[in-house]
Amino acid sequence: MRFAHRGVAQKAPENTEGAFQAAVDAGYEGIELDIRLSKDGEAVVCHDSHFARLTCGHPTRYSIRHLADMTWEELSQIELPYALHLLPEALPPYTENESLATVPWTVLGDYEKAYMTEPRMAKLMRFSDFDRWLAQQERKITVEVEFCAPGLMKRMLEILDVSPNRRQYILFSGHRDIIDDMQKTCRMLGKPEGLRLGANIRYLTEENKAYIQNLDLFEIGLNDRKYTRDDVNYLNDRGIQVFSNLGDYPRWWEEMCETGALGFKTNYAAAFTEWWESRNK
Repeated sequence: MRFAHRGVAQKAPENTEGAFQAAVDAGYEGIELDIRLSKDGEAVVCHDSHFARLTCGHPTRYSIRHLADMTWEELSQIELPYALHLLPEALPPYTENESLATVPWTVLGDYEKAYMTEPRMAKLMRFSDFDRWLAQQERKITVEVEFCAPGLMKRMLEILDVSPNRRQYILFSGHRDIIDDMQKTCRMLGKPEGLRLGANIRYLTEENKAYIQNLDLFEIGLNDRKYTRDDVNYLNDRGIQVFSNLGDYPRWWEEMCETGALGFKTNYAAAFTEWWESRNK
């Protein structure tokens, strides 16, 4: 399963409706998105704790403020520029984190000219907005929702208790304190039928094997080139699927295809698809 990491960031700013719609239109099986909690308790679709990276080059009084200190009314006013903020179509010669971090810095000294030719702006979404958008799609896709801050689970359960899409979601985090809170809250308040949970543990160490033993998990996230077919079998035998965390280069793609992982989170879903189709001709 191909998961467009934060949507298709070659077509629209990451974690925005345009990026998600591009993933659906391209036929990808899944989307990965990130959420944080606003000052007034809204689950907001965003990865970073502030907006310096996403608004770099676009004058806005909100760029250095933290999302957790802002209300949804304030957050809804933020404009996220398309110009010079999209990932390239071609695979980069550096890592995924470097790709995401360096793209907006190309605007320095050039953004005014760029915005004259590409004036489009995107807006943030609440998760409740995303859920309504998902319900309108003609085909069902799987959505990984990464919790990037604590205190979100109660609000998410309120939304998902009445959502027609709950079976499409996998809620997860890469932070142990947040994973623990998610698990505890679901035990206390109950988990909506069909909702799935995950944990991005990155490495299947003996310590992590002990940690996940008593967790309610559908999937585990593991880093590229840090797991084997035996690791996948170990987790599958316990009813847990494996999703590969990025690794956008053909050498890993070839290895990954032999591991038995169910999902692959990628910033370059189109390039991976082209490689896959060429490989299997």
